[in-house]
Amino acid sequence: MEENKKLKLCEIPNAFIQFFNNKDYENKSKLFNNTETDQWWVSGDKNIYPFAGYDSIQKRLDGFQTLQNGYDKYSMTLIDQIIDYERRILLVVGKTVSMGFGMTNEYSNEYAFIMSVNEDGKICSIKEYFDPSAYLKMAQSTPSLQGIFKNFFPDSFVSRE
Repeated sequence: MEENKKLKLCEIPNAFIQFFNNKDYENKSKLFNNTETDQWWVSGDKNIYPFAGYDSIQKRLDGFQTLQNGYDKYSMTLIDQIIDYERRILLVVGKTVSMGFGMTNEYSNEYAFIMSVNEDGKICSIKEYFDPSAYLKMAQSTPSLQGIFKNFFPDSFVSRE
Protein backbone atom coordinates (compact mmCIF):
# COMPACT_ATOMS: atom_id res chain seq x y z
CA MET A 1 0.00 0.00 0.00
CA GLU A 2 1.46 3.40 -0.94
CA GLU A 3 2.33 5.66 2.00
CA ASN A 4 -0.35 8.33 1.49
CA LYS A 5 -2.82 6.40 -0.62
CA LYS A 6 -6.40 6.85 0.51
CA LEU A 7 -8.16 3.50 0.59
CA LYS A 8 -11.38 3.15 -1.33
CA LEU A 9 -14.27 1.67 0.66
CA CYS A 10 -14.19 -1.47 -1.48
CA GLU A 11 -10.50 -2.00 -0.58
CA ILE A 12 -10.92 -1.79 3.19
CA PRO A 13 -12.35 -5.29 3.91
CA ASN A 14 -9.38 -7.03 2.28
CA ALA A 15 -6.92 -4.50 3.75
CA PHE A 16 -8.36 -5.20 7.22
CA ILE A 17 -7.97 -8.97 6.82
CA GLN A 18 -4.45 -8.62 5.38
CA PHE A 19 -3.45 -6.23 8.17
CA PHE A 20 -3.85 -9.10 10.65
CA ASN A 21 -2.51 -11.82 8.36
CA ASN A 22 0.64 -9.76 7.72
CA LYS A 23 0.94 -8.57 11.35
CA ASP A 24 1.28 -5.07 9.94
CA TYR A 25 1.01 -3.23 13.27
CA GLU A 26 3.76 -0.76 12.37
CA ASN A 27 1.55 0.61 9.58
CA LYS A 28 -1.72 0.86 11.51
CA SER A 29 -2.16 4.53 10.55
CA LYS A 30 -2.73 3.47 6.92
CA LEU A 31 -5.91 1.64 7.94
CA PHE A 32 -7.09 3.13 11.23
CA ASN A 33 -7.99 6.74 12.01
CA ASN A 34 -6.96 7.36 15.65
CA THR A 35 -6.25 4.14 17.50
CA GLU A 36 -5.94 5.87 20.88
CA THR A 37 -9.40 7.48 20.91
CA ASP A 38 -11.50 5.55 18.38
CA GLN A 39 -13.45 2.65 19.85
CA TRP A 40 -13.69 -1.10 19.18
CA TRP A 41 -16.64 -2.83 20.84
CA VAL A 42 -16.75 -6.62 21.32
CA SER A 43 -19.94 -8.60 21.91
CA GLY A 44 -20.64 -10.42 25.15
CA ASP A 45 -21.39 -9.88 28.81
CA LYS A 46 -18.36 -8.24 30.44
CA ASN A 47 -19.16 -10.08 33.70
CA ILE A 48 -18.55 -13.38 31.90
CA TYR A 49 -16.22 -12.37 29.05
CA PRO A 50 -13.68 -9.81 30.29
CA PHE A 51 -12.82 -8.72 26.75
CA ALA A 52 -16.44 -7.68 25.99
CA GLY A 53 -17.48 -4.06 25.71
CA TYR A 54 -15.74 -0.92 24.53
CA ASP A 55 -11.99 -0.32 24.43
CA SER A 56 -9.76 1.81 22.28
CA ILE A 57 -8.76 0.36 18.95
CA GLN A 58 -5.18 0.52 20.22
CA LYS A 59 -5.93 -1.72 23.21
CA ARG A 60 -7.60 -4.25 20.89
CA LEU A 61 -4.61 -4.14 18.52
CA ASP A 62 -2.24 -4.65 21.45
CA GLY A 63 -4.23 -7.74 22.42
CA PHE A 64 -4.20 -9.12 18.88
CA GLN A 65 -0.47 -8.49 18.54
CA THR A 66 0.29 -10.28 21.82
CA LEU A 67 -1.77 -13.27 20.72
CA GLN A 68 -0.35 -13.37 17.21
CA ASN A 69 3.20 -13.29 18.54
CA GLY A 70 2.50 -16.59 20.32
CA TYR A 71 0.70 -18.36 17.50
CA ASP A 72 2.61 -20.87 15.42
CA LYS A 73 -0.18 -20.65 12.87
CA TYR A 74 -2.66 -17.83 12.25
CA SER A 75 -4.84 -16.87 9.33
CA MET A 76 -7.95 -14.82 8.76
CA THR A 77 -10.02 -15.35 5.63
CA LEU A 78 -12.58 -12.94 4.22
CA ILE A 79 -15.91 -14.76 3.92
CA ASP A 80 -18.31 -11.96 3.05
CA GLN A 81 -18.64 -8.20 2.89
CA ILE A 82 -21.40 -5.64 2.55
CA ILE A 83 -20.58 -2.01 1.85
CA ASP A 84 -22.95 0.90 2.41
CA TYR A 85 -21.25 3.58 0.32
CA GLU A 86 -23.65 6.34 1.33
CA ARG A 87 -23.16 5.95 5.10
CA ARG A 88 -19.56 4.64 4.83
CA ILE A 89 -20.33 1.51 6.85
CA LEU A 90 -18.87 -1.94 6.19
CA LEU A 91 -19.85 -5.40 7.32
CA VAL A 92 -16.84 -7.70 7.09
CA VAL A 93 -17.20 -11.38 7.92
CA GLY A 94 -14.04 -13.37 8.46
CA LYS A 95 -12.92 -16.73 9.74
CA THR A 96 -9.78 -17.25 11.78
CA VAL A 97 -7.75 -20.38 12.32
CA SER A 98 -4.93 -20.39 14.84
CA MET A 99 -2.66 -22.72 16.72
CA GLY A 100 -0.02 -22.00 19.34
CA PHE A 101 0.64 -21.41 23.04
CA GLY A 102 0.67 -25.18 23.53
CA MET A 103 -2.92 -25.64 22.32
CA THR A 104 -3.90 -29.23 21.72
CA ASN A 105 -6.52 -28.30 19.09
CA GLU A 106 -6.75 -25.65 16.42
CA TYR A 107 -8.91 -22.69 17.35
CA SER A 108 -11.33 -21.51 14.69
CA ASN A 109 -14.11 -18.95 14.90
CA GLU A 110 -16.12 -16.67 12.63
CA TYR A 111 -16.24 -12.95 13.26
CA ALA A 112 -18.52 -10.20 11.98
CA PHE A 113 -17.06 -6.69 12.07
CA ILE A 114 -19.21 -3.61 11.50
CA MET A 115 -16.92 -0.70 10.70
CA SER A 116 -17.43 3.01 10.22
CA VAL A 117 -15.01 4.65 7.81
CA ASN A 118 -14.28 8.37 7.65
CA GLU A 119 -13.87 10.53 4.53
CA ASP A 120 -10.13 9.83 4.57
CA GLY A 121 -10.76 6.11 4.06
CA LYS A 122 -9.76 5.12 7.59
CA ILE A 123 -11.60 2.92 10.08
CA CYS A 124 -12.86 5.02 12.99
CA SER A 125 -15.08 2.54 14.87
CA ILE A 126 -15.58 -1.21 15.00
CA LYS A 127 -18.23 -3.49 16.45
CA GLU A 128 -17.18 -7.14 16.60
CA TYR A 129 -19.52 -10.10 16.95
CA PHE A 130 -18.36 -13.68 17.49
CA ASP A 131 -18.89 -16.65 19.79
CA PRO A 132 -16.97 -15.53 22.87
CA SER A 133 -17.65 -18.79 24.69
CA ALA A 134 -15.55 -20.72 22.15
CA TYR A 135 -12.68 -18.29 22.63
CA LEU A 136 -12.90 -18.34 26.42
CA LYS A 137 -13.10 -22.14 26.47
CA MET A 138 -9.94 -22.36 24.36
CA ALA A 139 -8.15 -19.80 26.57
CA GLN A 140 -9.15 -21.53 29.79
CA SER A 141 -7.86 -24.89 28.53
CA THR A 142 -4.47 -23.42 27.55
CA PRO A 143 -2.33 -22.46 30.58
CA SER A 144 -0.07 -20.01 28.73
CA LEU A 145 -3.12 -18.11 27.43
CA GLN A 146 -4.47 -17.84 30.97
CA GLY A 147 -1.40 -15.79 31.86
CA ILE A 148 -1.97 -13.46 28.92
CA PHE A 149 -5.62 -12.99 29.88
CA LYS A 150 -4.63 -12.22 33.47
CA ASN A 151 -2.23 -9.52 32.21
CA PHE A 152 -4.86 -7.87 30.01
CA PHE A 153 -7.80 -8.32 32.40
CA PRO A 154 -6.26 -8.56 35.90
CA ASP A 155 -9.51 -7.86 37.77
CA SER A 156 -11.86 -10.03 35.83
CA PHE A 157 -10.24 -13.16 34.39
CA VAL A 158 -10.72 -16.18 36.60
CA SER A 159 -8.78 -19.34 35.92
CA ARG A 160 -10.78 -22.58 36.10
CA GLU A 161 -7.94 -24.71 37.57
